[in-house]
This record gives sequence, structure tokens and C-alpha cells, in this order.
Amino acid sequence: MKKLSSLLLASSLVAAPAFAAGHLSDEHVEVRNLSTRGVVGSGENTMITGVSVAGDGTDYVPVLFRGVGPSLTEFGVTNAAGDPSINLFQGSTWIGANDNWDSAQNFAIRASGFAPSDSTEAALIANLVPGTYTLHLSGAHDGVGLAEAYFLEEKSVPQNLIDSGGFTTLVTAVQAAGLLDTLLGPGPYTLFAPTDEAFGKLPVGTVESLLNDIPTLTNILLYHVVLGSEIMAADVSTNPLVMANGNVASLSVENGAMIDNANIIEVDWMGTNGIIHVIDEVIIPGDAPSGQTIVENLVAQGNFTTLVAAVTAADLVDTLNSAGPFTLFAPTDAAFAKLPAGTVEALLDDIPTLSDILLYHVISGAKVESSMVTAGDVMMANGDNATLATEGGVKINDANVIGVDWQSSNGVIHIIDTVILPPM
Repeated sequence: MKKLSSLLLASSLVAAPAFAAGHLSDEHVEVRNLSTRGVVGSGENTMITGVSVAGDGTDYVPVLFRGVGPSLTEFGVTNAAGDPSINLFQGSTWIGANDNWDSAQNFAIRASGFAPSDSTEAALIANLVPGTYTLHLSGAHDGVGLAEAYFLEEKSVPQNLIDSGGFTTLVTAVQAAGLLDTLLGPGPYTLFAPTDEAFGKLPVGTVESLLNDIPTLTNILLYHVVLGSEIMAADVSTNPLVMANGNVASLSVENGAMIDNANIIEVDWMGTNGIIHVIDEVIIPGDAPSGQTIVENLVAQGNFTTLVAAVTAADLVDTLNSAGPFTLFAPTDAAFAKLPAGTVEALLDDIPTLSDILLYHVISGAKVESSMVTAGDVMMANGDNATLATEGGVKINDANVIGVDWQSSNGVIHIIDTVILPPM
């Protein structure tokens, strides 16, 4: 059964449907192809129809809802509803809406094969946990409207890209780089997928040049992938993100959801082996981080200014730049911000305590990659034990590990969302 997992914690990018851990088979959908026709308008003339999903509470099923009006004229309807819109509710909780299908979830809807024939009609894909839902269909003026629901069989991530028709350059690049089998594998992974328009923004000749430079092309493509995790929209935050090529990308939700310089324009497009978020720019990795020391990587990324300042104040830069190897559990700036007001300033005036805390984030003499992590106690560089847990995601003490295997020349960095404190 498919499992969804997250590495990041924070606020939602957009109002997203409810999601859960597994995937229901179509035999659990009580109403597979809902089709309700009636006079639709606004206000009291909104048509309300229901869909019920049965199954275990940890499962979900992807369903595409449509609100059809203008295209009914093709079937002889003379008083079709105008500009239909749909809203989906579970009880009194609003799940999502659409009143112009090609303005939201465009690529996922196209790939489903159920896109309405008129762009002013409505369509919405929602991943529904078991329960009862109501679909509200309204129109700009009274007329005949049609509410429909279709169970969707999920496809692999590459098949979704192909069927949507908007990622021909990306698919060509993936094939040229020999990564198709990787993206057809069991996953899970998260793909930040640049559209054809995104590739079109690159300087003239760039794509052709990359297709003749497979190592560089592969590095760029892997910079769009997170291996081993499906990061959903509701789990995206400003934390840095370790990509499949070993570089770290920057996520931001302050001015709309972004990864590096790219806007995330469509989210939570689910596949059998991963999840797709659509982006409007090709993101380009910087210099290979594996050639930099741990401290150099932290400085270059930009999300660890407090940690770098603390390491500098504690005179540990030379230590963490030495041969090692080291494993660093690195708290982000957001992690330090969780500490009580004045804590960081107090620690900068108490170097012995600060050094003890910083060394409690380091395993000295070992490069412990994520594949080697096991539950239990581990000796940290300050001499105290920390506790690693692997159930429900990796944790060290009370900190979640939100990014793994950031390779450095003298060790490896795992990113954590909380500063861990040695025992008293």
C-alpha cells in the first residue's frame, strides 16, 4: 500500500485537499462515476450532490470532479448553464473549488484524460479519505448543468508528465540522461517539474547544449528531485531541501511558494511512485557541494546564519573544516528561532556552554549517511549520548531530520528543525 511521508514542516502553500497514508482501490468507491444533471444557477439554484468513499481511515482515493455547462450544447441542449463552477465540501469543511479548469491543476487534469472540452467549465482533482462529500455546482446564469465524478487510476510520475502534454522537453532530457528507469522505480520521490515554457526561458541553445553534455544535464535534472520522500504542499516550509544530486535548494513561502528562483505553480500531483509539483523555471545547482567542507556548505546555503555565527564564536570553524569525518545534525535559522527570546545572545556570552551544545550536534570520526541510521543511542562529540528514532520519520532527540545526506568533503550534514540540548 502506498505511503505518503514528509520531510518538511510548516504552513500550506494553497488550500489543499485532505490526504492520508494509503491508496484505496476502486472497489471502495461507492459512487464511481457520478453524473447528476439539472438546472443550475447561483444562490438557491446551486445544485448539490453527494459522493461517499468507504474504506480504512488511513487510505485515500483520487477523484476528479467536473462541472459541465457550455459543452452540453454539442448534445442539443439549448439552455446550457453558463460558466459553471464547483465547490467540494466534506461536511462543513471546504476542500477546494474551481471555476475555470485550465487555471488550476491544469497539468494533472490534462493527464487524467477527463479534462472538460470547454475551458470555462470546471474540474477539480481531490484525494479523498473515506467519508461523505458534497459537490456544489453553480453557474453564471440558470441553465442545464452536469456534475460528474470519476475515480482516477494513478499513473507513474513519467507517465503523468507524458500524458499531460506540457513536459516534452523534460521527458526528452530525462530519457537522454538515462534517468527514465529511476523515475519509473518504486520511489517514493518528489519531482519539481519544469514545464516546456520553463525550458523555453533558458538562453537559446542551452537545451541543445545540455543534451550533448550528459553529466551536466544529469546533475541539473537530479537537482529537481528529492529521493525517498513525497513532500506535499501542506508540508512545505522555508527550510532548505537536500536534492538528489547532493545540492541544497532553498524553499520559500513568503511571496508565494518558490524553490530557488522558480515559482511552484501546481502542487500535489500524485503518482504511483511519487508526487509532482510544477514549476515555471528550470532551477540550476551551484558548485558541487561535495567539494566544500561542512562549514563552507553551511555558509554558502544561507539558511544557517545563526549556526555559523555560533560555530565561529565558539572557535569551532577549524575543527569542522578539518579532515574529519564528521556527521553534523545542523539546525536551521528557523530552528534557532524556536528557542526562548534571548537564548542565543546568552549562549554567545557563555562559550563553554555554547561549545557543549554545538558539539552535541556532531558525531566525530564517522560519516553516518541516512542509509546507516538505526534507532538507539549514539555518542556525540561532547561526550553525551543522543537518541535516534526511525519510526514515523527520523528524529534525533526531539528534533525532526528534515533533510539528509548533504555531502561535504569532510563529512555529511543532516538538517534538523530543532536545536537539541545535551542532558543536564
